[in-house]
Amino acid sequence: MVAHDVFAWQGERSQVGKNLRNLLGKLGLIHGGDKTFDESPDDHFPIKFYANHGFFKEEDALSAVAQYLDISITPLSESEMAQAVRLLDVPPLDVLTPSEWRTYRMLPLDVNESNVTVAVADPLDIQVQHQLQFALGRKLKLVLAPEDRILEALNADVGRADESAVELIVKGEQLKLNGSVLSPKEPELHETNATEEDPEAAPVVRLLNKILSRAIFAGASDLHLIPTKEGLLVKARIDGIMQKITEVPDSLKRPLTSRLKLLCGMNIAEKRKPQDGRLRMTTKFGVKDLRISSVPSAHGENIVARILSPEIQQADFSELGMNQEVQEALAEVLKNSARVNLVTGPTGSGKSSSLYACLLHLNNGERNIITIEDPIEYRINGVTQIQVNPAIQFGFADGLRSILRQDPDVVLVGEVRDEETASIVMKAAQTGHLVLSTLHTNTAPSAVTRLRDLGVPSYLISSSIGSIMAQRLARKLCLDCSTEMKEEDRDRYGLPSTARQANGCKHCRSTGYRGRTGIYSLLVMSDELEEAIRNEAGEDEIERIARRSGYYSLDDAGRMLVEQGITSVEEIERVLGVFAPMSVSPSEVKESARRGAISARKILLIEDDVDTRAIFSTILQQEMFEVIEAA
Repeated sequence: MVAHDVFAWQGERSQVGKNLRNLLGKLGLIHGGDKTFDESPDDHFPIKFYANHGFFKEEDALSAVAQYLDISITPLSESEMAQAVRLLDVPPLDVLTPSEWRTYRMLPLDVNESNVTVAVADPLDIQVQHQLQFALGRKLKLVLAPEDRILEALNADVGRADESAVELIVKGEQLKLNGSVLSPKEPELHETNATEEDPEAAPVVRLLNKILSRAIFAGASDLHLIPTKEGLLVKARIDGIMQKITEVPDSLKRPLTSRLKLLCGMNIAEKRKPQDGRLRMTTKFGVKDLRISSVPSAHGENIVARILSPEIQQADFSELGMNQEVQEALAEVLKNSARVNLVTGPTGSGKSSSLYACLLHLNNGERNIITIEDPIEYRINGVTQIQVNPAIQFGFADGLRSILRQDPDVVLVGEVRDEETASIVMKAAQTGHLVLSTLHTNTAPSAVTRLRDLGVPSYLISSSIGSIMAQRLARKLCLDCSTEMKEEDRDRYGLPSTARQANGCKHCRSTGYRGRTGIYSLLVMSDELEEAIRNEAGEDEIERIARRSGYYSLDDAGRMLVEQGITSVEEIERVLGVFAPMSVSPSEVKESARRGAISARKILLIEDDVDTRAIFSTILQQEMFEVIEAA
């Protein structure tokens, strides 16, 4: 990071745009010796200033100057402006704050390894250009642009939260990060008494502000402050992947962590025990809730902040990435009361978002909806939300028993963790309630095994479960830079020409991916499945029966996303462990053989057991054999 005082304002109004004013005089656009500019309190640069005072039309002057200097001119379209302000957080352009870009009426338009394209209002401020080239370590390519468009882009601050704009609400009180902290229970803290250990020291305030702002703008789900021997490593989980934001020197490590702990209502003196806290931020990107966890480690306190949006008004199934088939099936399942609908998957797989989408779908004002959560991640108008509190022995089971006395139509239980909760959830469905909850299993069929392990009898599972949806989150390919897969790669995986692969550009931070989508596998209960589960069927048999009704696995769903060009083979392998090999249906084998495209080899399958014979037949047909069965 380059010190900002390299770009300190150099002086008087008479020196601003001096070379440009001389050129305007040479071009006959203004009169030599004119003092209007020097004596004006107006802070506009020469072209905009003289245009405002009626000397010429701004577009005429811009055209004349650009032609004389042989440089390009741009009106700065909305898309250019949006892209430009996104670049403000991209190294090395982040050496300047937005206010400094405003001071010099400059806006970055593009950056690569050797050049930075910059829109300028004054192309003849040689001194500033040399300083900027030195700071960025790259040559400048100048493009002339209207001053007001440059300022409009920078003042909008889309893509970068100005440090003075972030406000915090802690314990019900509103705080400004660049001021003192006021709390009804604490004395006022002043920056004037700051020391290296003082968490209210001004540099620490600005640093924490910048870190939080960047993480929120980048769409991070989690922010990590990882202590090291040299200081503090700051990372953010963006689209499910940990990415480095910055490094903090050792001298600021303890003040920074203390500052964050103080704002979250945690004990800054306690460094030996784990602590939890909460923080609400109001930024230009909306209100955000931070759930903070601190644990001691070898080099200091390791802090993780989960970033959440407290209010959720819309979460359509399609926005989560569900295809039309899953959307329709899930909507149909939710029409049925007296059933338990489970969402399964590991931590961070999007289970909460799916549950909240179900709640919003059901929240039409005609139902009494009550939730018990740990913690409450999103607030929903019209829904009674209760948070568990282990400190007073108020857990999921206790809360659920209380909820059932509140005349609910729909009950959401954050997680089925133990035998008692599992039993009450099943019995709640038996008494006519629609129940939504989550379970930590890898697949939909394995949820049945997990419930059995928790002590729920098979007969109760079969009569209570309405659906089980397994899910994961996968990164979506960047629309600006993804490319078609090579033909040999497509052939190897049996993929169509619509399959694409990651590349990397400035829009996706060179990752090749931007945003995430869900991978969904929905198992809907049927009469045949109920009977099989009641008869202690295993996971393989449950899946085989479910496939007859249209069920497909997470591997199948992942392959569909690759075939549609939404994500890549590599991403599915990262999320699911392996990319499913090409599957060919029996009808496809027969059709290809009929056309002569392939020669389907015949095989005689002899097996007395019907189920075993069916399994072998399916496997052999997928391997492109024509199977002749003999009992």
